[in-house]
Amino acid sequence: MAYEDDWFGEPWIVPETVLMVHGNSESSRAWTCWVPHLARKYRVVRLDLPGFGESSEPPGYGWSAAELATDIGLLLDALKIKTCHLIGAKYGGSACMRLAIDQPHRLSSLCLFGSPVRGSGSGNADMIREKGVRQWAVDTMRSRLGSVASEAQVTWWTNELMGKTATQAAYNASASRIDMELENELPRITAPTLIVTTQESGLQSVETVQRYAQRIPNARVIVLPGDSYHIAAVEPDLCAQHALQFIQQVSAIHAKAAE
Repeated sequence: MAYEDDWFGEPWIVPETVLMVHGNSESSRAWTCWVPHLARKYRVVRLDLPGFGESSEPPGYGWSAAELATDIGLLLDALKIKTCHLIGAKYGGSACMRLAIDQPHRLSSLCLFGSPVRGSGSGNADMIREKGVRQWAVDTMRSRLGSVASEAQVTWWTNELMGKTATQAAYNASASRIDMELENELPRITAPTLIVTTQESGLQSVETVQRYAQRIPNARVIVLPGDSYHIAAVEPDLCAQHALQFIQQVSAIHAKAAE
């Protein structure tokens, strides 16, 4: 698994780690604009999930949330990171929830941006199978990024990021989401959780997000204006500031408890 590792603070300080997990058909590059906000306070590790970016995938890989969560945990092991603040967007956030359910001791906090807890039909998988990855990206990018995203951003995400994804990874990740069901297990998440969505997200309604947030013992929901369901990409500065403030609050509570 490939990853980027940034720390902009004093070299003699050992910071807490923030691990960032991208969505389907993306890579660590999706988080680029977040790094300046976070890396002065925390070590920021941005991974490429198996089959995306510079990461390969093992034979027979299925891209289920459970498989992805297992590999996120294995990366933490390889980097000798016992606990981290975990940030995920879209399907990457779903995998983060799966890790928080299965290995709650690994998380200091959890931040989710536009992340579903259940499948939403076969539309994406069908489109990838019928049209290919790049055309799928072309056809869905405006609804993904919303009406305020610039044409330059839409073009970059289409041509330089999602459109370059291998068909097998994009298709199987989309297909694995069809039957995903995490909602009933959300009460097992013990980490303080921040959930960010938009008022007019095409992925899930505000009511849906608030309903599943109530199943997480310590969760907070922020609803931002807009119609993008990938708000982490469209408003990176704003979202990074919300995440940073939340993580710092959690860190302060942990530090006080350790005194």
